[in-house]
Amino acid sequence: MNTLLSLFLNETIDTEIESFCASDPEFVIRQQQFDATAHKIAELVGYDLYDAFEVSLGAYWRRASDLYYLYGLGLRQEVLRAMGK
Repeated sequence: MNTLLSLFLNETIDTEIESFCASDPEFVIRQQQFDATAHKIAELVGYDLYDAFEVSLGAYWRRASDLYYLYGLGLRQEVLRAMGK
């Protein structure tokens, strides 16, 4: 069990994920486009308002991602039960 936990809860996971994402050319392009657009919006509306928007959007997307993941787990469980596994 400790080995399984160490796969997901370790000090290098953030660095590993960042490296994995950086290895995808499309991700890098999308990140650059986002950063450029975010900078323009922050200049127009001010840093504080833009920061509040980004924090709120990030919390929303994280929760949505969690729920999509949990829904998928439930769906897989239903499929396995239907298959008699």
